[in-house]
Amino acid sequence: MEFAEPIRHHAERVFGCKVKAAVWMMHPRAVFEGLSALGYAQSELTYQHVIEELERIKHGFVC
Repeated sequence: MEFAEPIRHHAERVFGCKVKAAVWMMHPRAVFEGLSALGYAQSELTYQHVIEELERIKHGFVC
């Protein structure tokens, strides 16, 4: 998966921990139509959506 490595890297920076990043990336999320972040990011558009969600988390904009 071409987007897996950049997502992993970004998630590790946001969460500050490889384990927390891995759990976040692999757990199904409503925001990703019930898929994991890695399962959802299959195109440039959906990859950008995952990165935007990580930025929301980073800045505290999570419901």
